[in-house]
Amino acid sequence: MKIALCDDDDMELQKAKKIIEEFIDQKHPNYQITLHTFMNGDDLLHHINKYEDFDLFILDIIMPNMNGIELATEIRCKNTQSKIIFLTSSPEFAVNSYKVDAFYYLLKPFSEKELNSLLCKVLDIMEQEKSASIVIKEAGKLSRVQIHAIQYIESVKHNIYFHLHSGEVLSCYGTINEFCDILMSDKRFVRCHKSFVINMNYVINISSRDFVMKDKTLIPISRQAYLEVKNSYTDYFFEKGNNRL
Repeated sequence: MKIALCDDDDMELQKAKKIIEEFIDQKHPNYQITLHTFMNGDDLLHHINKYEDFDLFILDIIMPNMNGIELATEIRCKNTQSKIIFLTSSPEFAVNSYKVDAFYYLLKPFSEKELNSLLCKVLDIMEQEKSASIVIKEAGKLSRVQIHAIQYIESVKHNIYFHLHSGEVLSCYGTINEFCDILMSDKRFVRCHKSFVINMNYVINISSRDFVMKDKTLIPISRQAYLEVKNSYTDYFFEKGNNRL
């Protein structure tokens, strides 16, 4: 797991850095966890664009030039999967944190125990997400795809197309029912149409006819399934919000 920590207050930055480094050394020495620190959003974005992305972003919200919400918005333009944790002394931005799909919102001053507990939770969830996968047979080749990377699957005649968050599309011969049980055992997925199963983590809006995905694709919702699908969508994000904030 690659962690980015960004805070313009050097004292707060060093405090969080010390806790995270001790967490890595003492509690999870067998995991490959790295930490990079930044004092402003521009440096963090430059690092992402030039070198590498991160699995977890821990961002102060109140920063000059570019605040944490603005920084997270820039991150989300290219990265919808990484977890984001906000650190701040003010709760007034809590509602806005939902807009960038924040994992948690931790108020300062936070304790070592609070941050450690949160890091453990993130690590556990990420391990669960990575372990869940399906095998796709495409042109005689077997590919293992992590479930969390699937935006939606689409059935066209006798072919199933797997649209991944990276933009890649994999296909195989078969029916959508063959994959429904596997995907819909994960609460992130819902079948909204006879030809589509979507990952609700990639939805940015819902109307009476469509889901709007983060890549702007419109996925139809069948009239018969609308009420059930809408309730599933509402319940999922209500539960998700209660768990993280």
